[in-house]
Amino acid sequence: MVKPLILVTMGTNDYPFTRLYNYIKNDPLYNDSRCDWFVQTGSCTADQPPASGVVETLIPRTDMEDLVRRSALVISHCGIGSLNLMLKYRKRVIFVPRVAEHKEFSDDHQLQIAAELKNSRMHVVFPNDEFPSLDYHQILKDNVLSEPVDITNYELARIVNLKLTG
Repeated sequence: MVKPLILVTMGTNDYPFTRLYNYIKNDPLYNDSRCDWFVQTGSCTADQPPASGVVETLIPRTDMEDLVRRSALVISHCGIGSLNLMLKYRKRVIFVPRVAEHKEFSDDHQLQIAAELKNSRMHVVFPNDEFPSLDYHQILKDNVLSEPVDITNYELARIVNLKLTG
C-alpha cells in the first residue's frame, strides 16, 4: 500500500512561520512513518524532520503542483496562489493564515481571505483556534483527487477584458 502524502506549504515570503511548523511537528502523525510528508518551509527553520518525508526551503512551481496533485492532505498558509492551486485539485486542506500579530506577515490579508472560505474540504485554523489533530484513518478514507478542474472565472475575465479594451 502506498503511504498517503501530507504536503505542508508555508509560502515563499521572508517571514518565518514558526507557528505553523510547531503545529505540525507536535502532531503525533508527524512522527508516524505510516505517512509521507513533504514540508516546504520558506523562511521557517525546521529543526525536526518528519519520521518519513522531506523538508525543503523552496521548490519550483511545477514541483509544487505535482505534490498538490498527489497529496491526500495539504496544510497551507492562506495565500491566494496556494488557495487557487487547492481549488484546482479539489484538495482537502487545513489553511493557517499568517498574521501580523505573530510577525508572520506585514498585514492580515490572509485573514481576510480565510474569512471568505466556505468549503467542506477546507478547514481554517484562525489565530485563537487549536490546530486539529490529524487522523490517519480519515486521511486514508479521503479520495485523492488528482485531475485538475478549470477554476477560471470566465465572467470576471470578460468584464476585465471589457474594461481594459472598452
